[in-house]
Amino acid sequence: MVDFKKLREAKAKPKPINPRDIFNSLPKPQGINDLYASQAEVLDAWFPRREDKDVVVKLHTGGGKTLVALLMAQSVMNETGEPVLYLAPTNQLVEQVLSKSNEYGIPALPYTKGQPLPAEFHDGKAVLVGAYETLFTGRSKFGVRGSGQEVVKVGAIVLDDAHVALSSVRKAFSLDISAKDHKEVYTELADRFRPAFREIGRNGSFSDIVTGKEFGVIEVPSWAWHRKLDEIQQYLSGKVDDIDAYVWPFLRDNLGVCHCIFSKSGISITPIFPPVDMLPTFDDAKRRIYMSATIADDSEIVRTFGASPDAVGKPITSTSLAGVGERMILVPGLMKLSDPIVPLVKGLSTWLAGHKQGVAILTPSGAAAKHWTDIADYPEKTTAVSQKVAAMQAGETYGPLVLANRYDGIDLAGSACRFLVLDNLPQGTSNYDVFRMNVVADAAVNSLLAQRIEQGIGRGTRGGADYCVIVLIGTKLVGWIGRKKNLDFLTASTRVQLKLGQEVSEAVATSKEVGDTILKCLRRDPDWVGYHASELADAANAAPIDLLALKVAAVERRAFRLQRLGQYEKALAAIEILMGDEALKADAQRRAWLAALAARIAHQMDDDAKGQTLQTTAYSVNNNHSL
Repeated sequence: MVDFKKLREAKAKPKPINPRDIFNSLPKPQGINDLYASQAEVLDAWFPRREDKDVVVKLHTGGGKTLVALLMAQSVMNETGEPVLYLAPTNQLVEQVLSKSNEYGIPALPYTKGQPLPAEFHDGKAVLVGAYETLFTGRSKFGVRGSGQEVVKVGAIVLDDAHVALSSVRKAFSLDISAKDHKEVYTELADRFRPAFREIGRNGSFSDIVTGKEFGVIEVPSWAWHRKLDEIQQYLSGKVDDIDAYVWPFLRDNLGVCHCIFSKSGISITPIFPPVDMLPTFDDAKRRIYMSATIADDSEIVRTFGASPDAVGKPITSTSLAGVGERMILVPGLMKLSDPIVPLVKGLSTWLAGHKQGVAILTPSGAAAKHWTDIADYPEKTTAVSQKVAAMQAGETYGPLVLANRYDGIDLAGSACRFLVLDNLPQGTSNYDVFRMNVVADAAVNSLLAQRIEQGIGRGTRGGADYCVIVLIGTKLVGWIGRKKNLDFLTASTRVQLKLGQEVSEAVATSKEVGDTILKCLRRDPDWVGYHASELADAANAAPIDLLALKVAAVERRAFRLQRLGQYEKALAAIEILMGDEALKADAQRRAWLAALAARIAHQMDDDAKGQTLQTTAYSVNNNHSL
């Protein structure tokens, strides 16, 4: 019989809005009774700030970030009854979020292409989970500014791994013209800009790139780009439907604030920063929650999303080490070995996989991955990668498995990965990544590299009880970690583990000692476990915030907004004032980047003389800038 009294009482009872209360009311997986101390700490700090438009939440990799984000999402829905959108960088991470929501009974639904947005999402009854391109696309179901389409309003957006989302978001706003698939367009644009490269004396470099002899990238000079802007817009409007119709609504009125970058594989036309304000769902969201790792430099969140620098400079974080896995980091290049390193690592990989210890190798490129195919499986396509990773997670195979340029979105917890090899320094994944690494040296690039290295190292430990041996090889990678200033870009826990690993590595003299040392970790030697725990305790401090990096990012983003509004004088003044900042006096590379940005604005103002002076300044510091 229906108990109407119970139904009435259930409706009258208010839903909990404190995320701690929500957690206590949820069904728990077996063995889970409470939150990590770090999770509880950040949730308690978020609750009184929950109405802030921008909030950054920082937790260690493996520290339960997904559950924290889902509890915040549920809190918003319970309090406001409004929709909540949860974005993650990859489809693999989307699946992990949905799995976690199911595990705890938090209602969540996947975004499905070609289907209407679910009613449960619109009604604020279930979190909608999707990749970044779910929202950031020129044909977004959520509405694009100026399209006449109805805009979907949300109470909150959760942006997972926001500190590394630039590439995912930038891709949605970039027109990539393949030299192979769209040869006619590639050749036509190359012919139109060849005279500009001839004029600045770089026709040889340009020719070698477009004919496929050179692997580098080269940017069209900003003066040449602006000179041909109208004809390029007209030409592309007739071709873009065959290339990428989804991106054109974002670019057609923003070509003036775009880079045009050539490589042997294609052309990238990409904005200086993503114009995310063209998506009202994001721009007008009442709450935007950026989930980030515990790194010092979160300036990319400001550059990518236009987030408040004040909010990014005051993140919600925890000093607890809950969730930080045990990592024995070894660097054979620091050992006194007489045997070649790569054959030794290959032999160890094969032996360990044969003894049911999961082995994974991460390389910066497909070419590098092929050097491991004599001992490892190398899936190239995303579907094949997912299948191989699932097999390792299920214990159906222990590898070795080699993955190319996949530093995130791959979780190999527990015995799925007990031995992880990072083979050399990560590389850029797009024309823009390579371009930026060429023209913005030192801090900005090292911050990006540190994030990739952190992501890679984190693949093998996914929680406080997890453990893994991590081997770093390759001249460039070993050289990078050997420079003290680079380590400042890593999280405190990784810095401590890396320092410990360097000390251990320097004490190893033979190949046998390498194997014996690895087994200390894998066989849970109490002396090693205790030593690691005592050293890691030194990392229980909040990472310092790089306020200068935030200041620079905020000015760059503000100038970009003014530039798009046609307020060129104000945009130029903002950049020039920053260039003269005493704090940047010693950073010639950063000032050169700013000079190149200022030159673009000057050319838009039709002040070619000033533009050329500024561009020459940039070129004199770093000749990867054009003239």
